[in-house]
Amino acid sequence: MKLIFLGTNGWYCTKTGNTVCAAIVAKDRLIVLDAGDGFEKVPELAEKEKKKKIDVFLSHLHLDHAGGLHALPKFEKTHRVRIFAAWEYMKDLEYLLDHPFTANLKQLKACVELLPLKCGLNRLPYALHALPLVHADPCLGFRFELEGKVIAYCTDTGPCGNIPELGKEADALITECSLPPRTKPLRHWPHLSPEIAARLAREARAKLLILDHFDANNYREMGERKIAERVARGIFAKTIAAKDGLVLSV
Repeated sequence: MKLIFLGTNGWYCTKTGNTVCAAIVAKDRLIVLDAGDGFEKVPELAEKEKKKKIDVFLSHLHLDHAGGLHALPKFEKTHRVRIFAAWEYMKDLEYLLDHPFTANLKQLKACVELLPLKCGLNRLPYALHALPLVHADPCLGFRFELEGKVIAYCTDTGPCGNIPELGKEADALITECSLPPRTKPLRHWPHLSPEIAARLAREARAKLLILDHFDANNYREMGERKIAERVARGIFAKTIAAKDGLVLSV
């Protein structure tokens, strides 16, 4: 099983990368984590990996996590795309994926479904657990268990107990890293620094921490991500700073 990072920026695209999107390449499908501008690479990835089933999980609807859905027309007729989001976001998502913003789902070549996320009731061929995170707007973190591996994804959040809960003994814990080192989270706009992310990974006893969602205002150069990686490794040794195009075997 592979993890592929297609976008690793928060807020907006820069020379350091596209906005957030990652893919779990499973045996029979792609599991896509958020749909920032990196999502435009998913149709080509699906063709390259010969995957016709694509499950997309949206943590929330901030545009750096959902704006890439404008690329849905790139999917071919043979693709089946299911987009999962919290039930309270479904009306907003239906509104976003229609005129006057983009083509209506019925106009797309691929079969695209919007589905409210109901853990245990969506009949998924893998185990999924979702818990709320702490952010300015409602946001979900995810824990996937498939093919003998555990992948946890916690983005756009301040420190909270649900991060180590979702990341407990995970093979890979992906967290955001919006804040620079030695920065305290703001109450009205909660996010993580590399130190906080590393402490949460240590608490979770995760096997690997992957720092993602680097705020484009705070991380303007790739070297600044390496500094964050080094700071996090001082607390949790098995830490990697993600970048667009990173491929990891899990």
